[in-house]
Amino acid sequence: MADVLPLRWEAHEYDHYERSTDWYWAVAIITLSIIALSIIWDDYLFALVIAIGVFALVLYTKRPAKLITYELNKKGIRVERTLYPYATLESFWVEDFNQTPRPKLIIKSAKVMMPHIVIPIEGIHPDDIHSFLSARLPEEEHVESLSIKVMEYLGF
Repeated sequence: MADVLPLRWEAHEYDHYERSTDWYWAVAIITLSIIALSIIWDDYLFALVIAIGVFALVLYTKRPAKLITYELNKKGIRVERTLYPYATLESFWVEDFNQTPRPKLIIKSAKVMMPHIVIPIEGIHPDDIHSFLSARLPEEEHVESLSIKVMEYLGF
């Protein structure tokens, strides 16, 4: 299967969760507390940044997850219209069904501002992706960053 070019699949960009009114109340209470503390400490700019950030985050949680096309080809890894050439990638790791209920491809990039690219795997077997990439990139165990895991735990 590793010789078939290109390897293509579609997956949702993230898991979409329906949030209860309790979740929104908790976010509102935490946000108002942070804003109140900022105002008490005379940091009005931080209060404004928090308010705008939480507003944008709540709008983002209402948006359904888009279906993204992923492709592994001889030039690199394509995510929608963005191509990540193999020369800019250092290594990869495939989390399969044994490690997580939703398999993921984690790629370490050589770019400083984007150290890891996490790609969900749906509709294709993780072993096919592993055999394809093992001929092009070194395999090295990677884990999702703590911030991503915390945000998923909190329901974002």
